[in-house]
Amino acid sequence: MGKVQFIRGISTLILLAAVAVCIQPALGANETISIAYRGPGGYYIGDTITLDGFNNAGNVTVLKLTGPGLPAGGVPIYDLNGVEGTGNPVPMNADGTWRFSWYTSSIKGIDQMQTARYYITAFDLNDPTQSSTTSVMMKKPDFYVVANPDQLETGNYIQLLGTAEQGTTDIRIQVSDGNGNVLHTYETGATASGYFTYAFHVDMQPGEYYVTVSSPSVKNTFRTTITVIPPQTPAPSETPVTSVGTLPGTVPGQVPPGTSSGTGTLSVSSTPDGAPVFLDSVSVGVTPITLGSITPGNHLVEIKPPGYFAYSVQVTVKPAETTSLSPTLVKNPLSLPVSPVTACAGLLIAGFLFVAFSAGRRDP
Repeated sequence: MGKVQFIRGISTLILLAAVAVCIQPALGANETISIAYRGPGGYYIGDTITLDGFNNAGNVTVLKLTGPGLPAGGVPIYDLNGVEGTGNPVPMNADGTWRFSWYTSSIKGIDQMQTARYYITAFDLNDPTQSSTTSVMMKKPDFYVVANPDQLETGNYIQLLGTAEQGTTDIRIQVSDGNGNVLHTYETGATASGYFTYAFHVDMQPGEYYVTVSSPSVKNTFRTTITVIPPQTPAPSETPVTSVGTLPGTVPGQVPPGTSSGTGTLSVSSTPDGAPVFLDSVSVGVTPITLGSITPGNHLVEIKPPGYFAYSVQVTVKPAETTSLSPTLVKNPLSLPVSPVTACAGLLIAGFLFVAFSAGRRDP
C-alpha cells in the first residue's frame, strides 16, 4: 500500500505541475505592471475582448501580441504587419490602472490569425523590461474567408477562400458597398471537410466594398473588405501589346487559328503552373493551356492542383474573342502548430494518467 500511495502522491505532483504550466502565461511577470482579461479565456476572432491591469512603473502602457506566425518580439495588437517589438498604447487612470476594449474585428492583417493560443503583453513605454503577459485562446468563427487578392482593378477576377463549420453546405456570399447596398449575391457550397472557394468578376467602380458570408443553418456571419483600385496605366513598351480579345501573333479582330468565327478561345494559366484544368467538369489538360473552338456562353472553369485550394469560376466566352484566366493558387493550410506550453502540459497530463492507471492496476 505504501508504494501505491507514493505513486499516487507523485501523480498529484505531476498534475499540479501541469496546471501550473497551463496557468503560467496568465500570471504577471512582476508586481510593477499587470494584465488580465475579463471573460472565459476563449474567443472567436472578431469578438471584443476586455483587458485591464495596472502600471506602477510609468504613465504609458503599451500592448503587443505574439503567437503562431507572428514575430517573437510581438507586434501591435491592432496591426499584425506592424514593427516588431512595438505596440498600441492604452489610456491610463490617475491611480495607474487601465482598462481596454480590444475590438479584434478591426485588426489589420486579421487573416494571419488562426485557431490557436495568443499572448498579449503589457509593457511600460519607457521601460519595456517592466511587463506582464496573459494569454487567450482564439478561434476562427463559423465562417472564415480570405479574399485573393484583396486589392484589385475593375475587370479582374477575385477568389474567395474560406472554411465553414457545423457541416454547412449552403453558403451565401453578398457584395455590398459602404452604404450597405447589396450589389451581388452568389451561392456556393462547402466540401465535407468545410473548405469552399468561389471566384467572381469584379465590375464595381474604385472604392471599398464588403464581402459577407452567411448560411441559413448558421447564426453567425463573417465579413471582410476588398478594395477596387483605378486601372494602372501600363508602362511604355517597344513590344507591341496584344489587344484584349486576341492571341499573341494575331491581328485585332482576326479570328485566332483553329477557332471558327462563331466560337471563342479560353486561355488558362496559373501560379504555379502544371495544375489540372477542368472545363465544365471535363479534364482538358494542365496550365498553361489555350483552348479554341469554345462555344460562346457561360462555362465553369476549375483548376484543381494537389496541395492547393481548388480554383473555381464561371467565365463568359464570346465569339472570336479570347477569355484569359491567370490566378495565383493558394496552398491548402497544414495542421496548426501546437504551442510549447500546450505540448508540455499535454505530456505532463498524459504522464499523470499513465501513472494513475498503473497504480490502479496494482492496488489490491
